[in-house]
Amino acid sequence: MLHSEAKTIELMIVDDHKLFLDGIVSLLKDYPRISIVACASDGEQALELLTQNSDIDVLITDISMPNLNGEELCKEVKKKYPDVHILALSMHSDSKSIKKVLKNGATGYILKNTGKNELIEAIEHVANGQTYFSESVKNNIMAGITGLEESDEHATVRLTKREIEILKLIASEYTTNQIADTLFISLHTVESHRKNIMRKTKAKNMAGLIKYAVKAGIVE
Repeated sequence: MLHSEAKTIELMIVDDHKLFLDGIVSLLKDYPRISIVACASDGEQALELLTQNSDIDVLITDISMPNLNGEELCKEVKKKYPDVHILALSMHSDSKSIKKVLKNGATGYILKNTGKNELIEAIEHVANGQTYFSESVKNNIMAGITGLEESDEHATVRLTKREIEILKLIASEYTTNQIADTLFISLHTVESHRKNIMRKTKAKNMAGLIKYAVKAGIVE
């Protein structure tokens, strides 16, 4: 159900760090459209509190928690309380963590270094059935497709689609001739791409390229 301008958003916050939990409460307590109904220190306590508070609109949850972590909590909440919208609030910005939580039912993901205005904006978007992601989270979701994330040591490396194709073939032990035949390009073009890839990744040889490809998640 979409929330009108007048409706108060009933909120539950789940985080195992009391100082951080208290900080969020302090940030939101004077905002008229949000009512903090309950706070929990882990996933298990959150599920208990949900049985007593069936009108929760948005659940904000940390990811790394004892007993029942954020991913597991998301899965249980979506199964038992499908009308509750979930906003993940985490220090983890890697695409793997993000995708796991989204797969388990969260529709928003923001980082713990977010400011008050973005936090409120995220809550309102999620409460209205919309998705919301911090800018760096959006970047990492997209970058995760090519294995290049902001948190990765190779974050500044940006390979083109063609360079990624060639790197995958190099890692599969294709020769220059085989790569040229496979991609229908000239030997000269393959060599040019190979040099660009080595320059961008700072690899000194083929072993270095393959090591980079594995670390960046481009090949298994």
